[in-house]
Amino acid sequence: MSLDPWAALDARRQRRQWQRWPWGWMALGMSLAAWASVFMLALLVLASVGMPGDGDHALRATRIPLLITLSIGVLVTLGCLVASVLSLRLPQRPAAGIAALALLALLVACLLLPRLF
Repeated sequence: MSLDPWAALDARRQRRQWQRWPWGWMALGMSLAAWASVFMLALLVLASVGMPGDGDHALRATRIPLLITLSIGVLVTLGCLVASVLSLRLPQRPAAGIAALALLALLVACLLLPRLF
């Protein structure tokens, strides 16, 4: 570490490069990806329904894509939560972060609403 204050300031700026990233837009994109993963999960579940009496061959055939899509959906949802909180904490594009949180809340409400009734 040098004693030059300008070099120390430059090194600090390089370390905090992630603060200038567009976190709001990334959160919005991840919330849309969460919606897409739920849509793909619905398609895979509908594809795994076989004829009555055939056994569970259709479900076994789509088990790996179902698990992959579910894990991607969980990771994207967690990433959306982190990116939206960062967009609200940092002074860059908080409206996109709020929109991402609203879309994510709507998704959770759509998924949990049938279980409430």
